[in-house]
Amino acid sequence: MKYFSYLCARFVIDNYMKKIFSLLVILCVAIGMMAETTFTFTSNTDTTQTKDGITVVLAKGSGKNAPLFTQDYETRQPEMRLYQNNTITISSETNLTNIQLVCAKSSASNKEYTGLSASVGNLVSGGVATDKNDWKVDQWTGSATQVVFTLTGGKQRRIQRIVIDGDPIEITPVEVVLPTENDLEAEYTYTEPTTIHVPDTQFFKNEYAFVDNNILVHCGQGSIIKATDSTEAYFNCNADNQLRFTATQAIKGIAITGYVRKAFSATCDKGTIEYLSDEDIDIDNERVLIIRDINDKSVTINCARQIRCYEVKVYFNDNPALTDDEQGIESVATPTKAEKFIREGILYIRKGEKTYTL
Repeated sequence: MKYFSYLCARFVIDNYMKKIFSLLVILCVAIGMMAETTFTFTSNTDTTQTKDGITVVLAKGSGKNAPLFTQDYETRQPEMRLYQNNTITISSETNLTNIQLVCAKSSASNKEYTGLSASVGNLVSGGVATDKNDWKVDQWTGSATQVVFTLTGGKQRRIQRIVIDGDPIEITPVEVVLPTENDLEAEYTYTEPTTIHVPDTQFFKNEYAFVDNNILVHCGQGSIIKATDSTEAYFNCNADNQLRFTATQAIKGIAITGYVRKAFSATCDKGTIEYLSDEDIDIDNERVLIIRDINDKSVTINCARQIRCYEVKVYFNDNPALTDDEQGIESVATPTKAEKFIREGILYIRKGEKTYTL
């Protein structure tokens, strides 16, 4: 009898434990279903991604351009750029209830977070960005296994990440840390001259700085543009801003090959700008700015107009030489018409392959 009672009690306890176990399994599954799933972007191949039974597809839709991977101009964070009529399709094995799209504005003239629609559910726009580092969150709620977002407006949308079933996202300003003189190597040995290369990155209308060959380049506001099939890489300094070059030993001179806007004029805090005017053209038919006799570890150029730098050479031993200005020299490039330029107070005329003085 005692044994029978024991078996009955054991049966009740076992069934009770099984029910508890089943409830725990259901609870764990429910928690797993409610877990946050985040999609980010690192390349153009990220237009289709699947995680936790959820698939996100970014597509061209009826637009002219397909979504494009890029980096935010100010914060340099990776993002996917959407154009008009591009779509984001989000599908799930279970019902979707909460989706957040974290977006950055694309430029000062393109900051509206409107024009996005959803095929089902309720979509609340993040609003209007107020400054260059102001990101917004589009919030979707509903109950569906698939949602299609379409960018119906005429402006771009930059998606930094997509968060599903996550806690409400609070956007805080992203701190951008630029290199300084402290990032230079004190014992670095420079070549003569030392060339500054354009970095393989891109910024837009913002303060920037980079270090190449142990020379710090700092610009108050400008841009760094990658090379394309038709253009070479360059960096700009916008009008009414400063372009500064810093090294760990005294700079003698700087030669910039590039382009300057019409009516360009510039000053420098050290040294003398010897070669700069609207009509000054070097032997390769490229505009040039040359600073001589700097004799300091840092020099700042004050740019009254925008200057575009394709190549910068920094001299530590000797001043950069002015380009050849002898009579009758042969030019590498053949201009289509006669060109006048003044060099050291002398008027020259270049026509065809020859350069003449009056």
